[in-house]
Amino acid sequence: MGFFQGQQTVQDQSIDFLFSLGNTRLYRIGHAGSFTRTTGAGGSAAFGNTGGFNFVLDAGSAAAGNSKVGYFNPVQAQMQAGGGVNDYSKIIRFSIGGMMRINSTNSVIRIVFGGTGNTTDAPFENQDGLTAKGFGVEFRLVSSIIQGRLIAYDSSYVTPSSYTSLTNGFGEAASGDRFFGLVLESLGNGTINLYGGESSLSQNVQISKSPLLTLSGGPTNSTSANRFFEIQVANHQTNSPTNSPSAIMQSPIWALNVV
Repeated sequence: MGFFQGQQTVQDQSIDFLFSLGNTRLYRIGHAGSFTRTTGAGGSAAFGNTGGFNFVLDAGSAAAGNSKVGYFNPVQAQMQAGGGVNDYSKIIRFSIGGMMRINSTNSVIRIVFGGTGNTTDAPFENQDGLTAKGFGVEFRLVSSIIQGRLIAYDSSYVTPSSYTSLTNGFGEAASGDRFFGLVLESLGNGTINLYGGESSLSQNVQISKSPLLTLSGGPTNSTSANRFFEIQVANHQTNSPTNSPSAIMQSPIWALNVV
């Protein structure tokens, strides 16, 4: 995982980790306010120390398959001991490592601040990834390679026109489960960045010190709606996955830094 000292530049990761402990929380099983939700055949969403992973997500083998893990209001309730809002004027950095696989061109993996919550399904692959103020990243299978794009919502939904090949495509479908590492960053001024490293068949991913993707138009102030942080895997609403399993994501740990 990578951590930051400046707003847009990754410095020495081990040093930054030590200096970030005053405002960083590492989350595993039992984090207050966690929830799961699953819809459709064959999907699953579970917290638990399964093979060392904190959560395991599978979108399943059918159209409208949809699974997610989420956390209530982590930016404020967990980080500032406040409540009621997510304050997007703050610098928010989320770091995660784990494994992912996308076998279907009708499937998506998302990491979002501003999710739909514990009583509403995540958007399907063919739907907008955010429906309220927030930011995130989406991964899809394009030309046999996992590609990514940033998404944001301030007064409207913002996304690039297409997905982008990341370092080594962030993962190759033919190689099965791939280890990954990334940092998702919102600078509080509407700028969203994604940092990542070349995916690997072993857990040795080095996160890049330069943004792989940048997007403007993200949120810049507080919201009391959709205060959820979620990791989602979802299939197309009506079209069946082209392969099964369609989309899987697993992670042993993640970190949230808010300043």
